[in-house]
Amino acid sequence: MWPALVQLLELAPHVTRLVPMADRYLQSKAENRKLQRRALEDMADRMRGDMGQMAEGMRGDLTQLAAAQAGIYHQLNQQSETLARIAADVRTTRLTSDEIESRMARIETRLSRLWLAFFAGLIVVVIFAAGVIAVFAVLHNR
Repeated sequence: MWPALVQLLELAPHVTRLVPMADRYLQSKAENRKLQRRALEDMADRMRGDMGQMAEGMRGDLTQLAAAQAGIYHQLNQQSETLARIAADVRTTRLTSDEIESRMARIETRLSRLWLAFFAGLIVVVIFAAGVIAVFAVLHNR
């Protein structure tokens, strides 16, 4: 046991030099940890501030987006109403057009009958006129 104590006494001057170095090392490590902690806290604070600003910007953008969507929704409703009126007008126009087409078909049928009656009457008139002329010619020659 005594030889171990002798060895420890021989190491004592070296240990006395190492203790202040170890103390400085541990102090600098503690200071570095404190500096790192402060830097992280500062960065977290800055990030919170940046995130807050970003959130405010996003809220403003979302408000603008909501307003734009409301405007678009209003325009779509107006266009839907306009399209409904146009569709009703087109239906009315189609019905009117169909009615006019049926009237035109009846008029064309009557017109073709009228032309047929006109030509038949013209032929009868020509035959009658020829007959009258023939009768006058016969009476005149006698």
